[in-house]
Amino acid sequence: MAFLGVSALLITSLVFLYGDCEEVVLDNNEFLIYNKAFHKARITQWGTGHLSFGTREHQIEDNQLWFLEPHPYQDGCYYIKNEEYSKNRLAAHRTNGLISWDGPHHLDNLWKFEPTGDGFYSINNCYHKDSRIAKTGAGDRDIRVEHALEGALDARLLWKLVPRFAAEIYTDDVFHFDNRQGSTPITRTISYTTGLKRTSSQTVRSKVTMKASMTASVGMNKVTSEITAELENTLTSSSESTWSKTETMTFTIPAHKNVKVMQHKVNFNGVIPSDTCTLMTEVKLFESDSATFSDPDEFIINS
Repeated sequence: MAFLGVSALLITSLVFLYGDCEEVVLDNNEFLIYNKAFHKARITQWGTGHLSFGTREHQIEDNQLWFLEPHPYQDGCYYIKNEEYSKNRLAAHRTNGLISWDGPHHLDNLWKFEPTGDGFYSINNCYHKDSRIAKTGAGDRDIRVEHALEGALDARLLWKLVPRFAAEIYTDDVFHFDNRQGSTPITRTISYTTGLKRTSSQTVRSKVTMKASMTASVGMNKVTSEITAELENTLTSSSESTWSKTETMTFTIPAHKNVKVMQHKVNFNGVIPSDTCTLMTEVKLFESDSATFSDPDEFIINS
C-alpha cells in the first residue's frame, strides 16, 4: 500500500505452505499457541512449578509467549520455553505426562511441529513419538499429552501459532524539496531519528527473545541485513532510553535539482500491545533533475 509519500511492504517470514497460505519461521521465534477446538485458549505458564501451567482465554501477557529454541542436532525438534519463566519448558514425562520442566535438558523436552495443511500444527514429542499435546476440555488445566495414532487427529490435538511480531517494512520520505524551478541553491537543516522507538515505557523482559522474534518476523528480503544490523546495534545498549537517537543534517539543494531524504522503517506490531515499536535505519539522500529518482540499489520499497 502507498500513502502520504510512504511505500509499504508487509513481510512475514515463511517456510511451510498450507493451502494458499504460508507459515512463519519456527526457529528462534516466539508465539502465542492457540488450540483449535477451544479457539480462545492459549498455553500459559503461571509459576515455576512443574504443574504451574495450563491455558488462559482472556488478557494476553508475557507468560503466554513461548520461544522455540531449535536443538543443535535433533533436526526439526524444539525446546518450548516460556518468556516470563525462562527456565521452564514443556516436557512429556514418562509417568507424569505433560509437565513444565526447569531441570536438565532431556530428550523428552523436545517437540516437533507437524503442519496439518490448514494453518494448524500437531505438537509431537520427539522422544515419545506417539505423544501429542492435547486440550481436553474448557478448563484452564485441561491440557495433557495424549497417545494418538498416526493420522488420528482431531481439533483438540491441533494448535495455531501466532507470532509475537508482524513486521511492516516501508520507505519513508523524511524530507523532500523540489528546487527544479529555482535559480539559486537553498540550504536546509532537518532532523531524523534512528534506532528503536517503543510505544510503551514498560521494561523489556528479555532483549534476546525480543530481538530474535523481530528478526524472524522480518524474514529474508532485500533489506534483511540492514534491519538486522540496526537491531543488533540498537539492542546492544543496556539502557532503553538510548535505543533511539535524533540527529540533524544540514545540506544544500542545488538550483534545478529535486532532493529527497529517505529512510527504511519497520513497524513491529506486537500481539502484546506494549511490544509494538518502530525501527528506523540510517537515512539516504536522493537527487534528481526530474520528478522521479534513480534507485539502482533498490532502496525504495514499492507497494
